[in-house]
Amino acid sequence: MTARLVVTMAAIAMIGMTAGCTVFPDHEPHRVMDIPTPKVSGEDGYSSLNETLRIDTPQATEPFDSSRILNKPTPDEYRIYGGVRWRDTAPVLLREMLIATLRQDGRFQGVVNETSPIGSDLTLISDLYGFHSESGENGVQVNVSLYAQLMDNRSRATLCTENFRIKTDATGGNIDQVVAAFGQGSAELSQQLLGWLSECLKN
Repeated sequence: MTARLVVTMAAIAMIGMTAGCTVFPDHEPHRVMDIPTPKVSGEDGYSSLNETLRIDTPQATEPFDSSRILNKPTPDEYRIYGGVRWRDTAPVLLREMLIATLRQDGRFQGVVNETSPIGSDLTLISDLYGFHSESGENGVQVNVSLYAQLMDNRSRATLCTENFRIKTDATGGNIDQVVAAFGQGSAELSQQLLGWLSECLKN
C-alpha cells in the first residue's frame, strides 16, 4: 500500500467522522413537536373587517430562526432540548398559528401569507425576539416575545405598533409540559394580537 493511498484513506475516514458530529446524531430518535391552533370564539364585540390581511413570517436571528426548542438557564446562555425539535422554524410556526387563528376568528375578509398571489390591504410585519423557556418564580416559564407593526399596503404607512411579551408558567420541567406552555403562550399572543388589530383599525 503506497503512502499516498494511506493518506487518502485516512482523509476519507476523517471526513466520515466529522459528518457524524451533528447537534442531533442520526441514531438519536427525534420527536417532532407542533403548536396547536387555539380555539377562538369570534364573539368579542368586534365587527367584521372588509379587508384582507397579509401576515409576513416574523423576522428573527439565531438562535430563534431555527427548529430547535430553546432553554435559557442564565441571562447569558441558550441551550437546546435534545432529541426533540419543532416541525419547522419558530418564526414559521408562529406565522402559521397566527394565520390559522385569524382565519378561524373570521373578522377579516381574508388572511394570507407573504407568498400568496392574492392582493391584500394590510400587512402584519413583526420581529420575534423571544421563543424559549427560562427560570420563573414558579419553576419553568415560557417566553414568547413579538414586536408587531401593521402597515397599510396602499400608503405604506405604519398604522399601529405593539410590543407583545407573553410569560406562561409550565406545569413542570419535562418537554411535554414545556411544549404545552409554548402552546398556551402562543394562544395568549394570538388573542392579544386579535384585540390589538381590531382596536387599531377602529381608529
